[in-house]
Amino acid sequence: MRHDREIKAFTLIEILVALTIIGLLLTFVAPYVFDRPDQARKLKVQNDFLAITTALNLYKLDNGIYPEAAVAIDILAKQNKSGASYLQKIPIDPWNTPYRIVQVSGRDALQVVSAGADMEFSSSQDSDDITSDVVE
Repeated sequence: MRHDREIKAFTLIEILVALTIIGLLLTFVAPYVFDRPDQARKLKVQNDFLAITTALNLYKLDNGIYPEAAVAIDILAKQNKSGASYLQKIPIDPWNTPYRIVQVSGRDALQVVSAGADMEFSSSQDSDDITSDVVE
């Protein structure tokens, strides 16, 4: 008995070759695609640092000194006598933790700190905290 129809299908080798090619392409493309969220978080932190340091400098222009580090973020977000504030609200880093402003030891300078991905502030050198440039 003879069949008039030919069955068309991929062989196992053709499928394996196609999967290998796709796998090779993904090894080159995946690092660029999966690294984008980290790049976006770092960019947000840099922009927030810029906004906070600008607010600190404006505060110093208006008052002659920087606010006390422990309450600086709250002061910058609070309305002043004229009803304006230096920051619209207390900024939150990409990991949902409020930024801190710390006094630079031995200097009359401040630094803005993000807790980083572990969401915990640490004083050790191997922590993932992100710090801004020193504001003097």
